[in-house]
Amino acid sequence: MGRKRRWVLALCCAWAGWGSWALASSPGFGLMSGSTTVSLMGFPLPCSIVDEIKLDTPCERTVFAWDLEVGINLKCSFDSLAVTIGTVFGIPGPEHLALGLAGKWAGIALSSELCFAVPYESVVDANNLPNVAVIPPGDLLFAQARMEASGNFSGMGVQWIAVFQDLNFPNPGADYNPPGDPDHYRASDQIFALGSLITLSADAGAGMKITVQMCLGAEAGSFTVKKHSTSGKANPDAMYLTVSFTDIPFPCPWCVGPIGHPRMGITFRIQPKDDPFISLTGSVSLTLFEDISIGTSFTLGITGGLTWGGFSVSIPTSVGTLNLQFDASGGLSSASLNMGYRHQFNAGWTSGSCSATATATLDKGVTGASFALALNQGLFTSNYGLSYSWRSDTGLTFSELNVRFALNLSPVQVGFALTFGHGGLAQFGVTIGYVF
Repeated sequence: MGRKRRWVLALCCAWAGWGSWALASSPGFGLMSGSTTVSLMGFPLPCSIVDEIKLDTPCERTVFAWDLEVGINLKCSFDSLAVTIGTVFGIPGPEHLALGLAGKWAGIALSSELCFAVPYESVVDANNLPNVAVIPPGDLLFAQARMEASGNFSGMGVQWIAVFQDLNFPNPGADYNPPGDPDHYRASDQIFALGSLITLSADAGAGMKITVQMCLGAEAGSFTVKKHSTSGKANPDAMYLTVSFTDIPFPCPWCVGPIGHPRMGITFRIQPKDDPFISLTGSVSLTLFEDISIGTSFTLGITGGLTWGGFSVSIPTSVGTLNLQFDASGGLSSASLNMGYRHQFNAGWTSGSCSATATATLDKGVTGASFALALNQGLFTSNYGLSYSWRSDTGLTFSELNVRFALNLSPVQVGFALTFGHGGLAQFGVTIGYVF
């Protein structure tokens, strides 16, 4: 048995041992809950005419590519302990299997997880459409073990995350292109690393907050497999300590009259493996006439000296918020106007809300706009969304239209969704869920 497999077997045995001890010591009877979801999605394929010539414009009748997924989430509660199982199956087979344990001991929330996953990658298929494919041989591999402990002690929040992860596990949202041909990913390609991330936070009075973060072989990223993601990412090169002070009130003799609410934020960073070894970043903000916000930032390194990040101005107006960004030399680098509207209503036979947003810049005019409408009538809900975005070749143009319907027949839930893009129908989906 290889060394990596012995590590995996030892972790699985330790996880199972902790769960068995916790279950045996828990007097409460198990309470089962969970959900099962079946989703069917269709994607229209490019249209072809005689001699298999693909058309740039969509056709009224077309062929669809299908995606079928089944998601199962189970939770069994034993007094203060919960055992969870989550998995997703699709047309290619299993995508991931996550086994979790969560409980509370002496005011400390504890959770652990073992994650097994099949390696996937994002590809462009023969129809020139984005797709997701299994990386051969498609085995269900151990991907990570994760443990988290959190609690509050005398007003100080403590969070500790420890991870044991495969550093090479393919990201399902990216192309997998390792050296050699053909592409494959086996257990022999895995490389595991152990790391931990410790975060301490506390309120220091007068609105000030202190946060200390220590990274020992892990960082505040996310580890992602197909349809599953957790916080905390192993990185053997991550070795640093950060101390942050936010919303620090400071004496400001010239902050009188229309100038007020001066605040400062400072972050110290010590990183033995990087250059600079010690750095300091900070920000200063204040208000003008109670509504206008002005802020600036700076960075101070041992070798790099002081670097000023310019300053920003945020001005609320009757039509939206005007945001101005100035560079270190004082010149205007960007200007944008963010407009928004939201209204809730009750018409008797139905209730809901409508909202609209738009963004305009100095050089391009309106670069984005969206409209959303939500309606509720008893067990039935519907949502409509329309958006426009900026394209370099055509300017502001239609981007997407979403239509969603949902029917809550507890414990059964049914949903239907349509998405139209610039080229017509982009996808549609039907979802049936059972919650218990």
